[in-house]
Amino acid sequence: MKFPRFIEMILAKRNVQFWMTHSIFWLIIIIESWIINAENIPNLEVFFKNVFFINFVGFLLTSLLRFFYKKFSVYKFKLLPLTLIVLLFSSFTALIWTYFFLIPTFFMDSQPNLVPLFVITHLFEINVISVLLWSSLYIGYKIWEEWNSQKFELEKERALLKSSQLELLKYQLNPHFLFNTLSSLRGLISVEPIKAKEMVTQISEFLRYSLLEGKNNEVNLISEIEIIKQYLNIEKTRFDEDLLVEFDISPATEEFMIPIFLIHPLVENAVKHGMQTSPLPLNISIVSKIIDNNLIIEVKNSGKWVENNSQNNSISTGIGLRNIQKRLEHHFPNKHSFEIQKESDFVLARITINFNGIK
Repeated sequence: MKFPRFIEMILAKRNVQFWMTHSIFWLIIIIESWIINAENIPNLEVFFKNVFFINFVGFLLTSLLRFFYKKFSVYKFKLLPLTLIVLLFSSFTALIWTYFFLIPTFFMDSQPNLVPLFVITHLFEINVISVLLWSSLYIGYKIWEEWNSQKFELEKERALLKSSQLELLKYQLNPHFLFNTLSSLRGLISVEPIKAKEMVTQISEFLRYSLLEGKNNEVNLISEIEIIKQYLNIEKTRFDEDLLVEFDISPATEEFMIPIFLIHPLVENAVKHGMQTSPLPLNISIVSKIIDNNLIIEVKNSGKWVENNSQNNSISTGIGLRNIQKRLEHHFPNKHSFEIQKESDFVLARITINFNGIK
Protein backbone atom coordinates (compact mmCIF):
# COMPACT_ATOMS: atom_id res chain seq x y z
CA MET A 1 0.00 0.00 0.00
CA LYS A 2 1.37 3.42 -1.00
CA PHE A 3 1.30 6.01 1.79
CA PRO A 4 1.50 9.79 1.21
CA ARG A 5 5.08 11.02 1.26
CA PHE A 6 4.81 12.94 4.55
CA ILE A 7 3.48 9.80 6.28
CA GLU A 8 6.34 7.73 4.82
CA MET A 9 8.81 10.33 6.12
CA ILE A 10 7.27 10.15 9.59
CA LEU A 11 7.25 6.35 9.60
CA ALA A 12 10.92 6.32 8.53
CA LYS A 13 11.95 7.97 11.82
CA ARG A 14 13.06 5.46 14.45
CA ASN A 15 11.57 7.34 17.41
CA VAL A 16 8.19 7.59 15.68
CA GLN A 17 8.31 3.86 14.93
CA PHE A 18 8.99 3.09 18.59
CA TRP A 19 6.24 5.28 20.04
CA MET A 20 3.70 3.96 17.55
CA THR A 21 4.44 0.31 18.29
CA HIS A 22 4.82 1.03 22.02
CA SER A 23 1.39 2.70 22.09
CA ILE A 24 -0.19 -0.13 20.08
CA PHE A 25 1.23 -2.70 22.53
CA TRP A 26 -0.27 -0.95 25.54
CA LEU A 27 -3.54 -0.26 23.75
CA ILE A 28 -3.86 -4.01 23.21
CA ILE A 29 -3.09 -4.60 26.92
CA ILE A 30 -5.80 -2.05 27.90
CA ILE A 31 -8.39 -3.64 25.59
CA GLU A 32 -7.49 -7.10 26.89
CA SER A 33 -7.83 -5.96 30.53
CA TRP A 34 -11.17 -4.32 29.75
CA ILE A 35 -12.52 -7.47 28.11
CA ILE A 36 -11.32 -9.78 30.91
CA ASN A 37 -12.72 -7.53 33.69
CA ALA A 38 -15.82 -6.30 31.84
CA GLU A 39 -18.26 -7.52 34.50
CA ASN A 40 -16.38 -5.59 37.22
CA ILE A 41 -16.38 -2.31 35.25
CA PRO A 42 -19.87 -0.81 35.45
CA ASN A 43 -18.98 2.65 34.13
CA LEU A 44 -16.28 4.81 32.58
CA GLU A 45 -15.12 6.17 35.93
CA VAL A 46 -14.22 2.66 37.10
CA PHE A 47 -12.65 1.93 33.71
CA PHE A 48 -10.33 4.94 33.91
CA LYS A 49 -9.50 4.24 37.56
CA ASN A 50 -8.91 0.48 37.39
CA VAL A 51 -7.86 -0.14 33.76
CA PHE A 52 -6.66 2.93 31.89
CA PHE A 53 -4.75 4.56 34.79
CA ILE A 54 -3.00 1.33 35.82
CA ASN A 55 -1.96 0.39 32.28
CA PHE A 56 -0.88 3.94 31.54
CA VAL A 57 1.55 3.52 34.43
CA GLY A 58 2.81 0.37 32.68
CA PHE A 59 3.22 2.46 29.53
CA LEU A 60 5.38 5.00 31.44
CA LEU A 61 7.42 2.40 33.31
CA THR A 62 8.34 0.47 30.15
CA SER A 63 9.26 3.78 28.51
CA LEU A 64 11.80 4.26 31.30
CA LEU A 65 12.90 0.66 30.90
CA ARG A 66 13.56 1.33 27.22
CA PHE A 67 15.78 4.27 28.23
CA PHE A 68 17.85 1.90 30.39
CA TYR A 69 18.10 -0.74 27.66
CA LYS A 70 19.21 1.88 25.12
CA LYS A 71 21.73 3.61 27.40
CA PHE A 72 23.58 0.39 28.19
CA SER A 73 22.96 -1.31 24.78
CA VAL A 74 21.94 -4.49 26.56
CA TYR A 75 20.96 -6.11 23.26
CA LYS A 76 24.69 -6.38 22.49
CA PHE A 77 25.34 -8.55 25.55
CA LYS A 78 25.80 -12.30 25.34
CA LEU A 79 22.75 -14.52 25.86
CA LEU A 80 23.22 -15.40 29.56
CA PRO A 81 23.89 -11.87 30.91
CA LEU A 82 21.20 -10.49 28.60
CA THR A 83 18.66 -13.00 29.95
CA LEU A 84 19.56 -12.21 33.57
CA ILE A 85 19.36 -8.44 33.00
CA VAL A 86 15.97 -8.71 31.28
CA LEU A 87 14.57 -10.97 34.03
CA LEU A 88 15.90 -8.73 36.80
CA PHE A 89 14.74 -5.40 35.42
CA SER A 90 11.43 -6.73 34.11
CA SER A 91 10.70 -8.11 37.58
CA PHE A 92 11.69 -4.84 39.24
CA THR A 93 9.49 -2.86 36.81
CA ALA A 94 6.61 -5.30 37.40
CA LEU A 95 7.01 -4.89 41.17
CA ILE A 96 6.66 -1.10 40.91
CA TRP A 97 3.75 -1.52 38.53
CA THR A 98 2.01 -3.88 41.01
CA TYR A 99 2.20 -1.18 43.68
CA PHE A 100 0.21 1.14 41.39
CA PHE A 101 -2.39 -1.61 41.01
CA LEU A 102 -3.02 -1.29 44.74
CA ILE A 103 -3.35 2.51 44.80
CA PRO A 104 -7.07 2.54 43.83
CA THR A 105 -7.81 0.06 46.62
CA PHE A 106 -6.01 2.00 49.33
CA PHE A 107 -6.55 5.59 48.29
CA MET A 108 -9.58 5.80 46.01
CA ASP A 109 -12.10 3.52 47.69
CA SER A 110 -14.32 5.03 50.33
CA GLN A 111 -13.65 2.02 52.57
CA PRO A 112 -10.17 0.67 51.78
CA ASN A 113 -9.57 -3.01 52.41
CA LEU A 114 -6.37 -4.96 52.79
CA VAL A 115 -5.58 -6.98 49.71
CA PRO A 116 -4.79 -10.67 50.31
CA LEU A 117 -1.20 -11.71 49.62
CA PHE A 118 -2.18 -14.31 47.00
CA VAL A 119 -3.95 -11.56 45.00
CA ILE A 120 -0.83 -9.37 45.08
CA THR A 121 1.31 -12.37 44.07
CA HIS A 122 -1.05 -13.16 41.19
CA LEU A 123 -1.00 -9.53 40.02
CA PHE A 124 2.80 -9.51 40.22
CA GLU A 125 3.05 -12.68 38.10
CA ILE A 126 0.74 -11.24 35.44
CA ASN A 127 2.67 -7.98 35.41
CA VAL A 128 6.02 -9.79 35.11
CA ILE A 129 4.69 -11.68 32.09
CA SER A 130 3.47 -8.43 30.48
CA VAL A 131 6.76 -6.60 31.03
CA LEU A 132 8.80 -9.64 29.94
CA LEU A 133 6.73 -9.81 26.76
CA TRP A 134 7.37 -6.09 26.14
CA SER A 135 11.12 -6.51 26.82
CA SER A 136 11.35 -9.55 24.55
CA LEU A 137 9.65 -7.71 21.68
CA TYR A 138 11.78 -4.59 22.14
CA ILE A 139 15.14 -6.33 22.54
CA GLY A 140 14.28 -8.89 19.86
CA TYR A 141 13.65 -6.05 17.43
CA LYS A 142 16.92 -4.31 18.45
CA ILE A 143 18.89 -7.54 17.92
CA TRP A 144 17.24 -8.05 14.52
CA GLU A 145 17.98 -4.42 13.61
CA GLU A 146 21.64 -4.77 14.72
CA TRP A 147 22.01 -8.03 12.78
CA ASN A 148 20.57 -6.41 9.65
CA SER A 149 22.91 -3.45 10.02
CA GLN A 150 25.96 -5.69 10.44
CA LYS A 151 24.86 -7.85 7.52
CA PHE A 152 24.48 -4.78 5.30
CA GLU A 153 27.92 -3.46 6.32
CA LEU A 154 29.51 -6.88 5.80
CA GLU A 155 27.98 -7.22 2.34
CA LYS A 156 29.14 -3.70 1.49
CA GLU A 157 32.68 -4.50 2.66
CA ARG A 158 32.70 -7.77 0.71
CA ALA A 159 31.50 -6.02 -2.44
CA LEU A 160 34.16 -3.34 -2.00
CA LEU A 161 36.85 -5.95 -1.37
CA LYS A 162 35.76 -7.99 -4.39
CA SER A 163 35.70 -4.87 -6.56
CA SER A 164 39.17 -3.92 -5.31
CA GLN A 165 40.47 -7.40 -6.04
CA LEU A 166 39.02 -7.29 -9.55
CA GLU A 167 40.60 -3.90 -10.17
CA LEU A 168 43.92 -5.22 -8.92
CA LEU A 169 43.71 -8.27 -11.18
CA LYS A 170 42.78 -6.11 -14.14
CA TYR A 171 45.50 -3.54 -13.68
CA GLN A 172 48.21 -6.11 -13.01
CA LEU A 173 48.03 -6.75 -16.77
CA ASN A 174 48.59 -3.21 -18.04
CA PRO A 175 51.98 -2.42 -16.43
CA HIS A 176 53.38 -5.68 -17.81
CA PHE A 177 52.20 -4.84 -21.31
CA LEU A 178 53.43 -1.25 -21.02
CA PHE A 179 56.88 -2.37 -19.89
CA ASN A 180 57.26 -4.75 -22.84
CA THR A 181 55.93 -2.20 -25.32
CA LEU A 182 58.26 0.55 -24.13
CA SER A 183 61.17 -1.88 -24.36
CA SER A 184 60.20 -2.60 -27.98
CA LEU A 185 59.88 1.12 -28.68
CA ARG A 186 63.34 1.80 -27.26
CA GLY A 187 64.80 -0.80 -29.63
CA LEU A 188 63.17 0.87 -32.65
CA ILE A 189 64.01 4.51 -31.97
CA SER A 190 67.62 4.37 -33.12
CA VAL A 191 67.27 1.90 -36.03
CA GLU A 192 63.80 2.69 -37.47
CA PRO A 193 62.60 6.11 -36.22
CA ILE A 194 59.64 6.20 -38.64
CA LYS A 195 58.34 2.91 -37.27
CA ALA A 196 59.01 4.20 -33.76
CA LYS A 197 56.79 7.24 -34.41
CA GLU A 198 54.06 5.01 -35.78
CA MET A 199 54.39 2.79 -32.72
CA VAL A 200 54.02 5.78 -30.36
CA THR A 201 50.73 6.69 -32.11
CA GLN A 202 49.49 3.11 -31.79
CA ILE A 203 50.50 2.95 -28.12
CA SER A 204 48.60 6.18 -27.38
CA GLU A 205 45.50 4.83 -29.16
CA PHE A 206 45.74 1.55 -27.27
CA LEU A 207 46.12 3.29 -23.92
CA ARG A 208 43.31 5.75 -24.66
CA TYR A 209 40.97 2.86 -25.48
CA SER A 210 42.15 0.90 -22.43
CA LEU A 211 41.51 3.82 -20.08
CA LEU A 212 38.05 4.53 -21.48
CA GLU A 213 36.89 0.91 -21.54
CA GLY A 214 38.86 -0.04 -18.43
CA LYS A 215 36.35 1.78 -16.22
CA ASN A 216 34.05 -1.19 -16.82
CA ASN A 217 34.77 -4.68 -15.56
CA GLU A 218 33.08 -6.21 -18.60
CA VAL A 219 33.09 -5.58 -22.35
CA ASN A 220 31.59 -7.46 -25.26
CA LEU A 221 33.94 -9.87 -26.96
CA ILE A 222 34.31 -7.81 -30.15
CA SER A 223 35.58 -4.86 -28.07
CA GLU A 224 38.18 -7.14 -26.49
CA ILE A 225 39.21 -8.25 -29.99
CA GLU A 226 39.64 -4.60 -31.00
CA ILE A 227 41.94 -4.09 -28.01
CA ILE A 228 43.94 -7.13 -29.08
CA LYS A 229 44.19 -5.87 -32.67
CA GLN A 230 45.57 -2.57 -31.35
CA TYR A 231 48.14 -4.48 -29.33
CA LEU A 232 49.13 -6.71 -32.26
CA ASN A 233 49.47 -3.69 -34.54
CA ILE A 234 52.03 -2.37 -32.07
CA GLU A 235 53.90 -5.68 -32.04
CA LYS A 236 53.79 -5.97 -35.84
CA THR A 237 55.51 -2.60 -36.05
CA ARG A 238 58.37 -4.19 -34.19
CA PHE A 239 58.42 -7.68 -35.72
CA ASP A 240 57.03 -6.89 -39.18
CA GLU A 241 56.92 -10.06 -41.31
CA ASP A 242 58.11 -12.23 -38.45
CA LEU A 243 54.62 -12.05 -36.93
CA LEU A 244 51.57 -13.46 -38.72
CA VAL A 245 48.15 -13.22 -37.09
CA GLU A 246 44.87 -14.80 -38.11
CA PHE A 247 41.45 -14.00 -36.61
CA ASP A 248 38.42 -16.27 -36.88
CA ILE A 249 35.71 -14.56 -34.80
CA SER A 250 32.22 -15.99 -35.15
CA PRO A 251 29.59 -13.21 -35.45
CA ALA A 252 27.44 -15.13 -32.94
CA THR A 253 30.08 -14.54 -30.24
CA GLU A 254 30.68 -10.82 -30.76
CA GLU A 255 28.18 -9.50 -28.18
CA PHE A 256 29.00 -12.00 -25.46
CA MET A 257 30.09 -10.11 -22.31
CA ILE A 258 33.45 -11.09 -20.85
CA PRO A 259 35.80 -9.52 -18.26
CA ILE A 260 37.93 -6.82 -19.87
CA PHE A 261 41.53 -7.89 -20.72
CA LEU A 262 40.58 -11.55 -20.32
CA ILE A 263 42.10 -12.64 -23.66
CA HIS A 264 44.87 -10.05 -23.84
CA PRO A 265 47.40 -11.83 -21.55
CA LEU A 266 47.04 -15.02 -23.63
CA VAL A 267 47.91 -13.10 -26.79
CA GLU A 268 50.74 -11.28 -25.04
CA ASN A 269 52.21 -14.58 -23.84
CA ALA A 270 51.82 -16.04 -27.33
CA VAL A 271 53.90 -13.19 -28.80
CA LYS A 272 56.49 -13.06 -26.04
CA HIS A 273 57.20 -16.78 -25.69
CA GLY A 274 56.37 -17.69 -29.27
CA MET A 275 59.15 -15.36 -30.48
CA GLN A 276 61.58 -17.22 -28.20
CA THR A 277 60.66 -20.77 -29.21
CA SER A 278 59.00 -20.71 -32.68
CA PRO A 279 60.60 -20.86 -36.12
CA LEU A 280 59.93 -17.49 -37.81
CA PRO A 281 57.47 -16.27 -38.77
CA LEU A 282 55.56 -16.74 -35.56
CA ASN A 283 51.98 -17.79 -36.33
CA ILE A 284 49.19 -16.78 -33.97
CA SER A 285 45.53 -17.59 -34.45
CA ILE A 286 42.66 -16.24 -32.35
CA VAL A 287 39.33 -18.07 -32.62
CA SER A 288 35.94 -17.64 -31.03
CA LYS A 289 33.02 -19.98 -31.66
CA ILE A 290 29.92 -21.47 -30.10
CA ILE A 291 29.54 -25.21 -29.66
CA ASP A 292 26.69 -26.80 -27.65
CA ASN A 293 25.82 -23.66 -25.65
CA ASN A 294 29.49 -23.05 -24.93
CA LEU A 295 31.49 -20.00 -25.93
CA ILE A 296 34.97 -21.20 -26.86
CA ILE A 297 37.92 -18.80 -27.16
CA GLU A 298 41.23 -20.17 -28.41
CA VAL A 299 44.63 -18.51 -28.72
CA LYS A 300 47.17 -20.66 -30.53
CA ASN A 301 50.80 -19.92 -31.33
CA SER A 302 53.60 -21.83 -32.99
CA GLY A 303 56.53 -22.69 -30.74
CA LYS A 304 56.80 -24.41 -27.37
CA TRP A 305 55.47 -23.92 -23.87
CA VAL A 306 57.78 -21.95 -21.58
CA GLU A 307 57.70 -23.15 -17.99
CA ASN A 308 57.35 -20.61 -15.21
CA ASN A 309 60.71 -20.16 -13.48
CA SER A 310 63.03 -17.36 -12.45
CA GLN A 311 65.74 -18.21 -14.98
CA ASN A 312 63.66 -17.53 -18.09
CA ASN A 313 61.95 -14.53 -16.45
CA SER A 314 58.44 -15.89 -17.05
CA ILE A 315 56.95 -15.02 -13.68
CA SER A 316 54.57 -12.61 -15.39
CA THR A 317 53.18 -15.49 -17.42
CA GLY A 318 52.11 -17.23 -14.22
CA ILE A 319 50.51 -14.04 -12.87
CA GLY A 320 48.57 -13.50 -16.10
CA LEU A 321 47.27 -17.08 -16.19
CA ARG A 322 46.29 -17.02 -12.51
CA ASN A 323 44.46 -13.75 -13.07
CA ILE A 324 42.49 -15.27 -15.94
CA GLN A 325 41.47 -18.21 -13.75
CA LYS A 326 40.41 -15.96 -10.86
CA ARG A 327 38.40 -13.64 -13.07
CA LEU A 328 36.65 -16.57 -14.73
CA GLU A 329 35.79 -17.98 -11.30
CA HIS A 330 34.28 -14.65 -10.28
CA HIS A 331 32.29 -13.92 -13.43
CA PHE A 332 31.29 -17.49 -14.41
CA PRO A 333 31.38 -19.70 -11.28
CA ASN A 334 31.02 -23.39 -12.13
CA LYS A 335 30.35 -22.45 -15.77
CA HIS A 336 33.83 -22.30 -17.24
CA SER A 337 37.03 -24.17 -17.92
CA PHE A 338 40.53 -22.94 -18.76
CA GLU A 339 43.18 -25.21 -20.20
CA ILE A 340 46.57 -25.02 -21.85
CA GLN A 341 47.39 -27.62 -24.52
CA LYS A 342 51.18 -28.02 -24.88
CA GLU A 343 52.48 -29.72 -28.03
CA SER A 344 55.95 -29.98 -29.53
CA ASP A 345 55.28 -27.37 -32.24
CA PHE A 346 52.43 -25.25 -30.84
CA VAL A 347 50.70 -24.07 -27.66
CA LEU A 348 46.91 -23.70 -27.45
CA ALA A 349 45.12 -21.81 -24.67
CA ARG A 350 41.38 -22.49 -24.53
CA ILE A 351 38.68 -20.75 -22.48
CA THR A 352 35.26 -22.42 -22.42
CA ILE A 353 32.24 -20.63 -20.95
CA ASN A 354 28.87 -22.30 -20.66
CA PHE A 355 26.28 -19.56 -21.20
CA ASN A 356 23.21 -21.51 -20.07
CA GLY A 357 21.54 -19.35 -17.41
CA ILE A 358 23.91 -16.40 -17.99
CA LYS A 359 22.14 -13.17 -18.81
